Amino acid sequence: MKNQLNSIGLFHSVEAIYTGGAIQWSLDGKTLFSACGSYIRASNIDDGRESYKVGNEENQLRISTFLLNEDCNSIVVAYTNGLLQSYRLPLLENGSKVVDPEIVRQWKSTHAAPVLIMKFSRSDTLLATGSADFLVKIWNLEERSCVGSLKGTSGVSAVEFLHKSRVIVGYTDGSSSLFCLESPKKLIFRWTNHTSQIVSIVIRQLPEVVFVSRDQTLSVVNVDSYEKIKVLPLYEPIEAAVFVSGSLFTVGEEGVLKCWNMENAKLLKSASIYRSRINSIIYNQVCNKFLLATSDFNVFWVDKETFKIVRQFAGFNDEIFDVCFFGPKLDYLIAATNSSELRLYNTNTWSCHLITGHTDSVLSLSTAPWDPKLFASSSKDNTFILWHVDLDDDEEIKAKKIGLATGHTNNVTRVRYSNSSKHRFIVSVSNDSTIKLWPLKNLKQKTEDLKLQSSATLVAHAKDITCLDISLNDRLCVTGSMDKTAKLWHIETDKMHFTIGGMLNGHRRGVWDARFSPSTQAVITCSGDCMIRIFSLPSRDCIATLAGHASAVLNGVIINNGKQIISADSGGLLKIWDIAANECITTVEAHDEKIWTLQVANDESRLVTASSDGRIRIWEDISEKKREEEEHSRAEKAHNEQILANLMQQNHYDEALAFSLTLARPYSCLKIVQGMMELKLDELHNAIKKLRGEELVILLDFAAQWNTNSRTADVAQLVLYCILHSFSPEELLKMPNFASVIEAFIPYTVRHFDRLTRARQNAAFLNYTLAQMTLSNL
Repeated sequence: MKNQLNSIGLFHSVEAIYTGGAIQWSLDGKTLFSACGSYIRASNIDDGRESYKVGNEENQLRISTFLLNEDCNSIVVAYTNGLLQSYRLPLLENGSKVVDPEIVRQWKSTHAAPVLIMKFSRSDTLLATGSADFLVKIWNLEERSCVGSLKGTSGVSAVEFLHKSRVIVGYTDGSSSLFCLESPKKLIFRWTNHTSQIVSIVIRQLPEVVFVSRDQTLSVVNVDSYEKIKVLPLYEPIEAAVFVSGSLFTVGEEGVLKCWNMENAKLLKSASIYRSRINSIIYNQVCNKFLLATSDFNVFWVDKETFKIVRQFAGFNDEIFDVCFFGPKLDYLIAATNSSELRLYNTNTWSCHLITGHTDSVLSLSTAPWDPKLFASSSKDNTFILWHVDLDDDEEIKAKKIGLATGHTNNVTRVRYSNSSKHRFIVSVSNDSTIKLWPLKNLKQKTEDLKLQSSATLVAHAKDITCLDISLNDRLCVTGSMDKTAKLWHIETDKMHFTIGGMLNGHRRGVWDARFSPSTQAVITCSGDCMIRIFSLPSRDCIATLAGHASAVLNGVIINNGKQIISADSGGLLKIWDIAANECITTVEAHDEKIWTLQVANDESRLVTASSDGRIRIWEDISEKKREEEEHSRAEKAHNEQILANLMQQNHYDEALAFSLTLARPYSCLKIVQGMMELKLDELHNAIKKLRGEELVILLDFAAQWNTNSRTADVAQLVLYCILHSFSPEELLKMPNFASVIEAFIPYTVRHFDRLTRARQNAAFLNYTLAQMTLSNL
């Protein structure tokens, strides 16, 4: 970084994409619709960026389900309080938003429980809503009325229109019913083929309909003769199924995508997609791919022919503890979350690859500076793992476990690789209060799972150890702890041993982060006492203290050749500090909750933060861009002022008035109006007559501001007089906010009127007194 960092701007934010519930895929395969609590997020599948939102993020109501229509131009949303809302979706051209989602209609479902299932008829004129209250209600969207209420035997779990006059419903008790929608609406037939919930109703080829159940079977029935044709085993509790190209595709408890022959229930093909339950499966004919959504909010796109995962998104990251840049070009990002899985993001497409290996939440990450394909992760399972990642094929990333370290008796809170490849080692710290040194000289074959052995173990602190850093020359490491101290340790790389290097005291609360300066002999420490301290390595003395955070400082990093510090606190704030001036340059509201990690790219052009709010945000240096904008703004301001001065000097007041209004400068406009008043009232009247639309609104707003001051109230009243006599009431009422601006005039106008009345009375008394004095002299 050549210049001082003064400002940072958000480059990209990884937000929650899916937090459970319904999920839909647009017909063209380009947009993913997913429930995120109180709103629906429409995401671009290519890069995961948000296209728009349906609903209000600040709404306290939660979405129970939603449904796209056949043409994907409208969506119906059901909330937990029984409210249904129909939206007209925006048109997207080349990824740009044309209009916002527009609510067309809203109504109460009148269900006694939240709506869980919705289904459109083939023509999109009828909508069926199913609930846990045993009812399916049929809504005519054209007539905006409920045309039927169908009572079942238990909670509704599946609905399908056979055609406009008949609907088939599946229930949680395993039964299914066929209803007639023509008057009189009645139950035609009820099947009891299953003992558990009906998860899908598949229309194979009328009159044959398939019921898929969680009781590990499917049944085929004839809806004309009402007979049960056959029942076939599926050997797994099924969660969802679709019928494509003559075969049945299912997902369920095992996390496996399966393809079945419908005639004999023969398994034709299968592929393990995920380690836990898959709740949803959607097929898109345009892309020839399946969309799968898991129980812990991950989304997969799977090729129909090969069953290979072609893209995946982590729907919800929960709490994020650590992140780091990764790869030969640092175009990948690894995230450690409140999960046993690691998330590897491609920063070009923001596709996410999940890496499994730990058995509890991952707390820390470290990349090897001497090998761009190596990284380490530590966990609450008391271990850390060394990984080798093959990034040659982005669609098939392979992460191999090449080393496992056991020996700590509590959470391994931090790990760090050595900076040099000459003496390769890794250091770990734990909540068991120990620091361990692990030589990596035997780490030669990247295909073997090596059992690491520590060469040195020391009890480093009296309480939990929270942070760790290694100097650039690999001779020192620093640790910080909840015992309010940071300690330096000498690393003897020849013998692979530790010796104490000194203690850094001064904080009044626990130390959350400690890092070496890359270019100066200094260490910074961040603490729960809201302070950042800078220590000199030669003397071990505190040479500077930075105060300004209102909450615990959790992270800090030195940048710009040791001239600046970026810090992050538990309130979600980022601060940029000038070390020489010992002051904060700028503060950024980066997150809503604790910022657990702050990492800077090697070239310091970007930095990444991650927080308890589940967001990963990448920031870029916009100091130069902001300086250029400020210079351009100053030049433009000087140019406009010169134009305004020229117009006033040439007595072109009408043009000057219109120009000052476009610049939105109340003081300049006031001077122009006063100049016109000195010349002739008609000048102002004629100039105001020429104003139209936005210019008139701005002038009225300025006049309302001038009216608050007795020195300029006369100008404001004259402007209002000219406007009221220059335009008809109909024209004025068409202006936006006209009524509110006039209301703002009233209280101050009454006050000015009272003041002038009192002044007039006082003048009358003065004349009377003067007259009496004159008479007495006579």
